[in-house]
Amino acid sequence: PGSNFNVNCSRGEKINTLLKTLTKAATTGPITITFSGTCKESVSISNFERLTLVGKPGAVIDGPSKNVNPAIEIGTSHFVILQGFTVTGGYAGIWCLEYSVCLLTGLTVQNATGDGVYFARSEGLVDTTVIQNNGSRGIALVNGAKALVIGTTIQGNAAAGVAVVSGSNLTMQNSIVQNNAGFGVRALLGSAVRLYDNTISGNGGSGVSLEAQSNGSLEQSNTGNVITGNAGSGVALQDLSFARFAGVNNISGNLGQPDVACNPQFSATRGADTVGGTTNCVEPDPAKQQK
Repeated sequence: PGSNFNVNCSRGEKINTLLKTLTKAATTGPITITFSGTCKESVSISNFERLTLVGKPGAVIDGPSKNVNPAIEIGTSHFVILQGFTVTGGYAGIWCLEYSVCLLTGLTVQNATGDGVYFARSEGLVDTTVIQNNGSRGIALVNGAKALVIGTTIQGNAAAGVAVVSGSNLTMQNSIVQNNAGFGVRALLGSAVRLYDNTISGNGGSGVSLEAQSNGSLEQSNTGNVITGNAGSGVALQDLSFARFAGVNNISGNLGQPDVACNPQFSATRGADTVGGTTNCVEPDPAKQQK
């Protein structure tokens, strides 16, 4: 059954005030907070279990104008669900930190000074969400973070659409990464990406960049990945990185050539000749490998 609470920000009520009250009372989950109106505050969720924050139609969390805190910060919390509202402004849109589990669904995250959504040493889900027009990366996964991104649009951000850094892991499916100023998806420093049925186009760098011992698997679950019209290559590899192409992928028509680029040093691919575009990657002859 759990506990249910309502916050009306149009009447001057604050989500943080309720969270502090729940912490003081040692209220245990599941807890559902439904809010309405525009909440002009930096919401801090710390040490909660099974907390759901739901917005009524038109609900907004508007981060602090001084841009020193994220609009929403989640730390040391498990199964925190953010559902059905807009997050705007703040130093960042949403931070998920300190081994938290964060589930984001049906959100719009926009106009932060820095990253839109930031996972550090945490994991979670980003589902049916729009992440746009933020001052740095759309989504950032750092320091061993892990996230599943489904049905999400990541566009118009001032740096990469998605950055996966320092041993982090991204699985992305049925999503659109477009018109970001830098790379579409960038993995570096021993990170991994697995991409199914996404469209990655019109970005200011390569569509997918694998760097510094990172690896990527581009696979077909339904339509396959379409990576086209990016300013760099469709998929670029360098410095001990590896890419695998399975099923049907359309990687062609990128402004940087070749469409799949093996750059120095010691990058490797399997299946790069199946993507429909150009490549300079050289793979072992399967017939010779079988002997």
